[in-house]
Amino acid sequence: MKLTFLGTASATPSRGRNVSALGLQLDQRSEWWLFDCGEATQHRIMRSPFSLHHLRRIFITHLHGDHCYGLPGLLATRGLQGGIDPIDVYAPPGLAEMLATIQRVTGSRCPYPLNIHDAAAGKPVVGQTFLSAQKSGTQAPSEIWLDEDEYLVRAIEVPHGPRTFSFIIEEKPQPGRFRVEHAKALGIPPGPIYSRLKNGERVKLEDGREIDGATLVDPTRSGRKLVIISDTTDGTAALPYSGDADVVIHEATYLESADAELAREHRHSTAAAAGRFAAKANAKKLVLTHFSPRYDRVEPGAKTIADLVEEAKAHFPNGEVIAANDFLTVDIPRREK
Repeated sequence: MKLTFLGTASATPSRGRNVSALGLQLDQRSEWWLFDCGEATQHRIMRSPFSLHHLRRIFITHLHGDHCYGLPGLLATRGLQGGIDPIDVYAPPGLAEMLATIQRVTGSRCPYPLNIHDAAAGKPVVGQTFLSAQKSGTQAPSEIWLDEDEYLVRAIEVPHGPRTFSFIIEEKPQPGRFRVEHAKALGIPPGPIYSRLKNGERVKLEDGREIDGATLVDPTRSGRKLVIISDTTDGTAALPYSGDADVVIHEATYLESADAELAREHRHSTAAAAGRFAAKANAKKLVLTHFSPRYDRVEPGAKTIADLVEEAKAHFPNGEVIAANDFLTVDIPRREK
């Protein structure tokens, strides 16, 4: 799994930072997933390893413009480029209505299947016409928005302003590695028999020996866990599902030591809050993002992104803390156990 940050600014872009967007490349798949889509995200994608043709799923944390205004243009461009494969969009209430309005007033259309899963509807809204979602139903404190062969995506509602969700991406337990070198040492010829042994079957060889496949496979490995804490005053609701995270991505719009009042006023987190969350989650790595432009200033004595990192480290001393920049890539290696 590999993360690429496509936007790391808070509400307004700067010369060096675009607004929120994050790409996730999955192992051994051509497809990738997008988390949030602020204005001009498609321009960032053009400068990244990603292709709109291979975009498969989009997850939107909330409907503030710096997290979703880039979506209509991105979807349209994908169609103009000849994209034909379906896209699933998972979003809080209102996104389907927003896209339907844009389609109606502009006369645009989507030439590929676009499935909008609106949290208010309790079921997908499917079709090519951006149909509005139902307005009934409520979102559970923890809702599984996606459960597929290898991955599960959990959405947890957090306080911010409009309905806002943080996401936990969990890789399901992975089968242990088949020890090919041991099989060869036993004189087992390569071929279909390796697949049977990898599945743990007991196989009888032509020379009469019986080999228990389970003895040639390492123990099952636990899956990786990625936690994305979106704009919020308090990500505590996500903690029960975030334990032992490989990577926590947490908004850190302000310094608690200098701008705690601004954080409260604008309903955002501080770097200190991000550090506390990562420590409670027993995370391996914390990546800060969604920075106020005040910390990119170069005036003498101005607080900087480095100060945000140091504040987070003070509350998360046993893990790694880094600040995201646009186009930063973060690898999440497979777990050994």
